[in-house]
Amino acid sequence: MQQSKLSGYNFSHVREEGAHIKTTNGKASGPLSFMSLFDQTGEVISQASRRGAQLGAMNVSHPDIEKFINFKSSLNQRNERLVEEYSRNLKRINSELNGTKYEKVLKKTLMDDQLTHFNVSVLFTDEFMEAVCEDKEWGLVSPTTGCVVKTVRAKDILRKVAEQAWESGDPGAMFLSAINKDNMVKYLEYIEVSNPCGEVPLLTNESCILASLNLKKYYNSVSNEIDYELLKENTKLLTRFLEDVVEVTEAPLLKINEKTKSLRRLGLGVLGWADLLIDLGIPYDSDDALELGKYLSWFISFHSWETSFELAKERGHFSAYEKELADMGVVYKVLYESPYGISEINKDDIYNIGVRNVATTSIAPTGSIAILGGVNSSIEPFFALAYKRNITEGVGNIAKDSIFEINPALESKLKEAGYTKDETFEILEHVNSNGTLSGCNLVSRELQVLFKIANEIHWKRHVDMQAAWQTYVSNAISKTVNLPENSRVEDIYNIFIYMWEMGIKGSTVYRNNSKSFQILEQPEGK
Repeated sequence: MQQSKLSGYNFSHVREEGAHIKTTNGKASGPLSFMSLFDQTGEVISQASRRGAQLGAMNVSHPDIEKFINFKSSLNQRNERLVEEYSRNLKRINSELNGTKYEKVLKKTLMDDQLTHFNVSVLFTDEFMEAVCEDKEWGLVSPTTGCVVKTVRAKDILRKVAEQAWESGDPGAMFLSAINKDNMVKYLEYIEVSNPCGEVPLLTNESCILASLNLKKYYNSVSNEIDYELLKENTKLLTRFLEDVVEVTEAPLLKINEKTKSLRRLGLGVLGWADLLIDLGIPYDSDDALELGKYLSWFISFHSWETSFELAKERGHFSAYEKELADMGVVYKVLYESPYGISEINKDDIYNIGVRNVATTSIAPTGSIAILGGVNSSIEPFFALAYKRNITEGVGNIAKDSIFEINPALESKLKEAGYTKDETFEILEHVNSNGTLSGCNLVSRELQVLFKIANEIHWKRHVDMQAAWQTYVSNAISKTVNLPENSRVEDIYNIFIYMWEMGIKGSTVYRNNSKSFQILEQPEGK
């Protein structure tokens, strides 16, 4: 049997470790024990070579939040026993592990192999982030009793998150207040978790249908402009397609099927953003790129929401829609409140007739389909201009194979700029050895800026780009803030605060080489 497992769990409602269990007079094992159990299901449930992907989230007010933050960067009980057993066995042959360089390597290897089917995120609220900024105390509240069981300094909690993200790339951050600002159906439920990559915040038992537009395909090389008419046509067509997929899809569990069809959440997104910017000659970290990203966010959302309204007129609004209770702000800001244009649809008609879908747009990571499309994933900048892609089977940190990839746009841009064949060869040799144009004296400053890679872009611009696209996207965005290896914990601490200030719904921070195994590896130079 093959079955994909793509699930998000909020462990905040599970009683804390050590809490009293009345029925047995015992003590609770806590939410982290369940995470380890669920992780094993990702090891055995697969679809082709893809193993289960899961997200574990916990509210920042849970009593076990500090253990949760450290969970992927400290040995679990099983691996602690393995280290102890290995150390005992070494002593039997008159060897020693404790205090040697091999102990650190062994522990790092075991830690990187823990929760390999889980992303983990801390759920932050506005109240917590305000407590951080005002340097206030923060209460950790038992989900069983509702009482504060411990008081901590809010800044210390955020710093622990930053320290562990610096160490291993986890946890990520999800901002519940920003997420629920666009929750049209607050009367049903407060959203507390998302799918594994964070681009679709979901209600309990809800699922979502995703698809993406390849932005590079809308570049007109003759006019050096975006073909907006084609983009509009495809947006409307793909919105209808996704709605049809919702209609014919049958989830294996009745409660998931009922919730999904009652809300009809769609996630129309994009890929190839970095490629489009290269074609247009716009640097990723420029103000022009941010403005264009915000405009495209509006343009795609605008035509998808209008299509959702058209579908509501044809087929009826999503069944959970109650016009007296629904928060239509997520629709109105796109159709009536942007500086780019106002819909001709009467606002009262939207209110009375409703829309077919509770949400229509989302930006997923698009890793696999970006490879098929021959473009860069999602709205990410280029990881590197040349890199090794490790291919795994989803179990363990082992590459079954690898391929070396070179940015396809670079050579054509060099030719366009007038570089000779010999100069181009030398430049590409530099890129093959270093993964970047940086340090190549043959290349103009203009091209070096245009082809900046992820680690060369300041973290603020990473966040700014996500914020620009998030302005009108109705779900959320999967985005990584890539940092060079020499980045500091303080940088990551400040990134989380800036994300919150910019209205980001969720994101992750990854410092290069903070894991012993990476899917993408940049050349280190010769």
